[in-house]
Amino acid sequence: MKQARDRFTTPAIILHWAIAALLLYNIWLGWQYGDLKPGLKQFQILQLHKSIGITVLALSLLRFAWRLANRPPALPAHMPKWEKLAATATHWGFYAIMLGLPISGWIMVSASATNLPTLLFKTIPWPHLGPIHDLAPEMRKSVEGASTEVHHLLVKFTYALFVLHVAAALKHHFVNRDAVLWHMLPLGRKPVPKET
Repeated sequence: MKQARDRFTTPAIILHWAIAALLLYNIWLGWQYGDLKPGLKQFQILQLHKSIGITVLALSLLRFAWRLANRPPALPAHMPKWEKLAATATHWGFYAIMLGLPISGWIMVSASATNLPTLLFKTIPWPHLGPIHDLAPEMRKSVEGASTEVHHLLVKFTYALFVLHVAAALKHHFVNRDAVLWHMLPLGRKPVPKET
């Protein structure tokens, strides 16, 4: 399963684009939630936001397990060492986001004094984190505040990494004209190498 390959596997590509789309959509839902007054519409957006967050968590765990079993394509030999280190750090940063955002959100909900239940996609009951939910009220308030701050910081981190990731992919495709972007595209032809 760990042989060298020139493209990511199909499951890795599907998971990559599905998680990216869900993360961006969930950030947009977070903006919508913040702009609404308390009421039914805000509650519905929050439930959808939580549903997508847990979906991202599940898909991210699946993607991480798949990544451990399937070696990705090698980075181009022409890339300098610092650029390879930056690429590796960016990918691990995305794993921190894909896991950290839903987990910090789950902690927020579990610690919240409002004690709202979570029903994934209006169907599946999702439990609070028992050890956090069972804390004394003052401790829960403290945990909720800390997890809210972490959640918001991770969203800002997502913006920065997203811009960096897209800029790097476009640089490889249009400037370096190497196969880095092609490795993760669902369809498409391998680019013609740049003439030297």
